[in-house]
Amino acid sequence: MLYSWIISLPMMICLFWAVFFIVRFYRKSDEPRNTGTILLFFLASTVLYTDHWLYFSEHPSFIGEWSYLVANLCVYPLYYAYLRALTRTKIDFEVTLLLLPAALIALFFPLNTRYGWIASDIVLLCTRACFAFQVIWVWVRGFRLLRATTKRLDSIYTDDRSYLLQPTHTLLLLIGLTAVVSTLLNVLGRELFDGSLLVCIPALMMAVLLFSLGYVAAHTNMPQETLTIEEPQEDRATTEETDELMHKIGTVLREQQLFTNPSLTIQDLANAVGSNRTYVSNCINRRTGLSFSQYVARYRVEHAQTILCSPDFTSDHEAVANAMALSGFASDQTFYRIFKDLTGLTPLQYRQQNRQK
Repeated sequence: MLYSWIISLPMMICLFWAVFFIVRFYRKSDEPRNTGTILLFFLASTVLYTDHWLYFSEHPSFIGEWSYLVANLCVYPLYYAYLRALTRTKIDFEVTLLLLPAALIALFFPLNTRYGWIASDIVLLCTRACFAFQVIWVWVRGFRLLRATTKRLDSIYTDDRSYLLQPTHTLLLLIGLTAVVSTLLNVLGRELFDGSLLVCIPALMMAVLLFSLGYVAAHTNMPQETLTIEEPQEDRATTEETDELMHKIGTVLREQQLFTNPSLTIQDLANAVGSNRTYVSNCINRRTGLSFSQYVARYRVEHAQTILCSPDFTSDHEAVANAMALSGFASDQTFYRIFKDLTGLTPLQYRQQNRQK
């Protein structure tokens, strides 16, 4: 009884999360694309672990090896599609190519079973090789996707929003752990655990990982305005036009002190100079070699230096607190980190060396 319950755990957990995300999807959640892709992932996982459960409980499967192979080749591509949806990256041919082995197996396996073109062991070996390739691809590309998303955040916002990607990093870590376990089991083959109590160990491990994966996904949300996708626009500005725009950007930032707004975005700056954010971003990058957030950070640190040197504050603590608050930094941690990166000193050290008597 306990054996049957343990080996059914991964299936039941996947089914639970599939139902959860079905309900969320049909309640018209704010993120239908995110919900839809993670739903497909858990539906494929439910099929996969249902087949596992039938196999190890010695119940006849109505589809058998076919559903196992197809679902096995779907789960990681669908998870990668979820990562792309979560970071608002276009789901392009890459996901389609990753799903291609599943489509080929879905068509080829029944025909091969009927006509016996290739030995089943060879088909299984090819399937395992494709699975291992998918796991490595999703792991590597997933981290590259997060780095690119962090860079995109940096080009849009001046405050540090990398914390928004922490749940996504956790998801990728969980999928990585799941990948290690599932790849190992795939290489060993489920036949190794057939009729053995050892199957309870991977079943419990996968149950914990799958539940954690669903839990984090259920509580992960990227605010709509955070990664607004803008259609790329060709920048045909001449050198004179770029110089003029750069002058306007510097003038607006100094005179209007837009940098003192902690939530300043590149769209705000573009509106202030009468341009669009693509041109503004390109202009800053070409002329300074900096991203938008790095460029604005220099104005903030310069303003903070002026405040720190002011004799108006009798207390060092008061001077540092005001320097952070009045310069547009959103947090102490960000202020200290950026200030030291640009000056080589902490705010307190800078004040002690440069304050006016």
